[in-house]
Amino acid sequence: MVGFLLGGVGLGLLLREVLGYPLASEAVYWVGVAGFLAVWQGTSLSLFDERDRALERRASQLTLTLLAPVLAVAASVARVLPRVSDYTVPAAVWPALYGFVGVYALFGVVYLALRYRP
Repeated sequence: MVGFLLGGVGLGLLLREVLGYPLASEAVYWVGVAGFLAVWQGTSLSLFDERDRALERRASQLTLTLLAPVLAVAASVARVLPRVSDYTVPAAVWPALYGFVGVYALFGVVYLALRYRP
């Protein structure tokens, strides 16, 4: 699975960035994704066990915990900095900050849906 995904991404980047073939790059990328899905859905073996699930849960918790203060500080700095200095935050920063907010909002919705499901 990982080989298909890394191969598709790696060859796609090579085709696009080095060789200059953006359409071929996308095709190779999607072949890698399709290969990943084919292995994932086409095998009768369980590819993940309870240790993998516990590891993913812990990684998710740590990621959300570490990024929360980054979001809070970055948003505050982005709002205050133009008011106290001559520096203006680049326009591209705002969609990125709203993207972070969206990740936390989505997490909250999924968490509540899982918590209160019948």
